[in-house]
Amino acid sequence: MAVVAVFAWFYSFALAVPVDTGSVSSLWQARGHAWFGAFLARVLDGLSFLWGSVVRYEYAPAPESAWPALVFVVLLSGLVYASIRTGGDGAYAVAGRVLGASLLAGGLTNLCVIVEDVVASPFGAAQLSAMAWSRPDDGIWLALSLGVVGGVVAAHVVTLVQLAAAVSARAEREDSPSSAKVPKLNRAQGRVRAVRGATWGVLPTLALALGGGFVWDYGPDVYSDAAVDARQGWVHVVWFAHASLAAPDDPYSLGGTFDTLIWLPRTLSSVVLVALIWLAIRLVVARWQRDGEPSMLGVVMLCWGMVAVLAVVVGLVEGAVFPVPELAPPAYNPPAYIRAFDNVADALRFAVFFGWATGVAVALALRLSGGTVTEPETAEPVPEGSMDR
Repeated sequence: MAVVAVFAWFYSFALAVPVDTGSVSSLWQARGHAWFGAFLARVLDGLSFLWGSVVRYEYAPAPESAWPALVFVVLLSGLVYASIRTGGDGAYAVAGRVLGASLLAGGLTNLCVIVEDVVASPFGAAQLSAMAWSRPDDGIWLALSLGVVGGVVAAHVVTLVQLAAAVSARAEREDSPSSAKVPKLNRAQGRVRAVRGATWGVLPTLALALGGGFVWDYGPDVYSDAAVDARQGWVHVVWFAHASLAAPDDPYSLGGTFDTLIWLPRTLSSVVLVALIWLAIRLVVARWQRDGEPSMLGVVMLCWGMVAVLAVVVGLVEGAVFPVPELAPPAYNPPAYIRAFDNVADALRFAVFFGWATGVAVALALRLSGGTVTEPETAEPVPEGSMDR
């Protein structure tokens, strides 16, 4: 309910306050904070796809259909409820699940919008080639804003509810006998199980990165005049260009501008993405050994949302840190922060389309390697007379 209330507030703002996102960006650019102006414009422009919204970029047309907003609301409600219902009830856990579920809702909505545009276009799948440089980002930035704000609000609500429950149940806890200890895996078994779950969970992303590097590397995102068939067009819609782990195109030209600026960032970002997913799953599974493991659906939902969050973070950092190569057309040489913001949509589409495989792999690994649950050790009684020996 807290997340839906936050969404209702965002929607009310979009309906009541007319905003020209281009003017917002120009205002902050004139003050010497161009990156913040671009970021704020993206966040506000994320409200423009909502039906009836008066927030838009300059003379962009108003949304003609209410179905993208309806799809977003349905996905948001279902994914947030499923994530919270099947997971832990800690404040930080709830905030993370809300963020992940919101990103998944935005990414799925964005894929639905792209599919609808392709189906409605008279050019069919050939429309994907024209969309290579200007794919719609409907749902992406609203999901990011809603995930952050909604996660903070949900965490505070959970904290207040837990405090109220603790105060009301204080007398009962004092009068009741001490609760029995929950059987848990011993520490060694817990570490082995966490490593196994992380290793299984990272395999889908590693396979995708290798496939992106050796099969789809140097595609239309580098050569704008390359012919794109329908299959390649769909692949580049859902494939994160910076999840491409491969050898250099020409090992003897690493000193050259093109090969270095294309191959090196993708290789490093692919390694970082795989490593972060492994580490995050390792830490989460280790924590489950202490606090209790969620259901299989909860494991899938948490890992799926976690991949989305990590992919967005890697895309932002990669775009901000590495220089932009000379892409065609030559006139399009955006600043680093623009490239970083553009990576957000690509990363989220990739995580939404493929991230569920990580959740399924982790759930299967935990199910197949449940381990032996050990009871707390108790001191054995010493036989009489043994002390005399």
